Amino acid sequence: MFNAQQQFAELGQANLEKSLRVTNIALAGVERLFQLQMGIARDLLAENAETAKALAGVKNVQDLVDLQKGLAQPNVEKTIAVARTVYEAASSTQAELNKLVEEQVLEFNKNLVSTLDKAVAQAPASSAAVNVLKNAVESANNAYDAINKTSQRIAGNIADATVAAVESGAKTVSRATK
Repeated sequence: MFNAQQQFAELGQANLEKSLRVTNIALAGVERLFQLQMGIARDLLAENAETAKALAGVKNVQDLVDLQKGLAQPNVEKTIAVARTVYEAASSTQAELNKLVEEQVLEFNKNLVSTLDKAVAQAPASSAAVNVLKNAVESANNAYDAINKTSQRIAGNIADATVAAVESGAKTVSRATK
């Protein structure tokens, strides 16, 4: 017979650990983004001070045009770099959360099969029905794995294409401003 109290206590402990893990993953992602924001703010302050100094040294219109051209290109490159860093931080957090979900699905399926095995041991006459359920769980696992791998591949391809398009657009803009 199953020990219900022990199983309930183990379930509660496991759920607490999972909740803590999700919280830690989320906090790590927020921390990465916060550090990125602080770095950007620090860089912007320094750049604004340099720009103000350069503007104070402008003597004529041609100097102003040259200064403007010189400022445009680095800003495009910095914007792309920041976007890439934000994307990487978000992707990393998403990958960690996906891994956690995959682990939960595997654990659930393992527990389901274990429970079915215990049911067969207690009622051998139901073994045919249990085998059908086990096959259904295995088929669902295989389908889940295939869909998960395909969606990850598609997401990676879309991300690569987006990054390439942004970089191409930035190069076009930089050529146009020169």
